[in-house]
Amino acid sequence: MPDEAELDQASPVLDVIRAGFGAAGPASEYLPVDGFDEVYCRIHSSHVMGFHEYVVLCEQGRRAVRFVVRGKSHEAGAVSAFLDFVCARRGLAFDGRSHHKVRMPIPVQRFTHALFCAPPLGQAYQAYPALAPRVATAFPIFDCEIGDADPEVLVDARIHGHGALPYSDWGREPQPVVDLRFDIEASDHRREKTFKVYRPTDFEGLLAVLPDATAQSWLEARSFRGEVRRFTPGSAASVTEETSFILG
Repeated sequence: MPDEAELDQASPVLDVIRAGFGAAGPASEYLPVDGFDEVYCRIHSSHVMGFHEYVVLCEQGRRAVRFVVRGKSHEAGAVSAFLDFVCARRGLAFDGRSHHKVRMPIPVQRFTHALFCAPPLGQAYQAYPALAPRVATAFPIFDCEIGDADPEVLVDARIHGHGALPYSDWGREPQPVVDLRFDIEASDHRREKTFKVYRPTDFEGLLAVLPDATAQSWLEARSFRGEVRRFTPGSAASVTEETSFILG
């Protein structure tokens, strides 16, 4: 087995993983998944959370699509259904686009869509120069978690930034991310002139202080559908209206 220094971006993905961890490392634990061609799994039981890591190989093993499922939310049937979907689209994340949000014909558990991220966006194996440009990322999502027309910068913010989507937790509730801009005197937040990614709890907190703010105060929210709604001290929103707006 070559060592890490001898490997380059033409080397098989699993060889690079093996060399990176060393001869006595965990590469031998990446075992073939029954029923799937060129798919491997490693169970990280020693990690504090515990998780299953799946690697779907393509191009004779020189590229791959990776996803991770936390141990507490791992369910074999759901993973198998998602693998079926990903394996049929192994090359999608390498077509030159930063990401693809794709509706699945049959939901996986409650997830209705899959997100495929090109290597620079997915950021898998960033510590390994021979792997980082060649390993894409995929995971199931709810429709409200990523906008259909989101540019790369927004998707990056949603999966890596403030209040990042916990995409390895397949038991999560929907985590809609609303984009906010506002000027509310009574808020602890400074004025936000352009839409930025915030969490639903931030939206709720800003709506709560808005009725007591000055008459000139305002809050604008943009949903995953691209719909923009403006709120002022005189236009309070009910919890039902707010939930409908962010979840669709």
